[in-house]
Amino acid sequence: MSILARYIIKEYLKVFLMTLSILSLIFLMIHFLEKIRKFSEHHAEINVILIYFLYKIPKMVSDIMPLAILLSTLFTLGRFSKNNETVAVIGAGISVLQFTAPLLIFSMLASLLSFYLNSTVIPNGLKHARKTQEIKIEKKQDAANLIQSKIWFRLDHRTLFYTQEINPASGSMQGIHIYYMGDDFTLQEEIDAKALTYAHNEWTLSQGTRRVFMPDGSVTINPFQQMGIELNKTQSDFQEAAVIPIETTDQQLNASIAQLTRDGLNATRYRIDLQSRWAFSCASFILVLMGIPFCLQRPMGGARSFVLSLLIGLSYWVISSVMISLGYTTILPPLMSAWGANLFFLLLGGYLFRNMSYA
Repeated sequence: MSILARYIIKEYLKVFLMTLSILSLIFLMIHFLEKIRKFSEHHAEINVILIYFLYKIPKMVSDIMPLAILLSTLFTLGRFSKNNETVAVIGAGISVLQFTAPLLIFSMLASLLSFYLNSTVIPNGLKHARKTQEIKIEKKQDAANLIQSKIWFRLDHRTLFYTQEINPASGSMQGIHIYYMGDDFTLQEEIDAKALTYAHNEWTLSQGTRRVFMPDGSVTINPFQQMGIELNKTQSDFQEAAVIPIETTDQQLNASIAQLTRDGLNATRYRIDLQSRWAFSCASFILVLMGIPFCLQRPMGGARSFVLSLLIGLSYWVISSVMISLGYTTILPPLMSAWGANLFFLLLGGYLFRNMSYA
């Protein structure tokens, strides 16, 4: 590493660590103020509150990382320009790419760190944070029972299965509806049950009704208290189906997508959630690439750097959110929905970087 690169990184890290610390503190204070009423109502202990926020910190750091890196880049380059260091470096024959390479490399490393956090650490942290809040703060018996999944399965090409609520811990379910279709897709049989449980390698329906639709239009109704049923799903299949996307690792989310696809169900939302998670991890590099040309072509002070960072960050967030919403409504395909904002800002940033007046 050259002397110039070491100097740039040294000065940059000073600003970055301070910026990241201040933004993290602000985010923690905002989140604490949002939760303080709930903590007070349930008389939460200080150590439990601290544990809750420790689980939340990786998510907060990942969310503010792109803005912190962009702010630090603009502040650092602004100070270099103010002290005429930028002019001296460019005048010495060093290209803009060489001059800003340490910042671009740092942002790439930050993107890789964000990818790792979003893939494994953050989902597990959010899951533990939710359980801490529901079990240790709100004193609820079992947080797993609270998930209202409302999940559809296709058991085979003629059988549809619906459950309103899943207990991921045991695989038991509430609010069961099973529909058996004929070759012409007319409804031949319907089973409604209050619960479905798994014990001794067998599935058992409880407190339900079985309706058989006869060819002559009549309906045979048979109530039952308990009835065994064969399902081509295992307990783990239903446990995976009850996951909350933001609380699942990449591996678990991929498994859920594969399961939904095998069942013939629409996995578009999960695909967008997974792809947008990866896309957001690249935000640090893309926003820095966007910010550098503005700063080098028109030196700016701290206030202008702050405003510009907010404008760039807000623009990225708005465009990304709109495209993801269009993906959820199937107007855009999942890849374009998740990566469209990144592609737009990458092309725009690359164009601005290449056509800087210093270049």
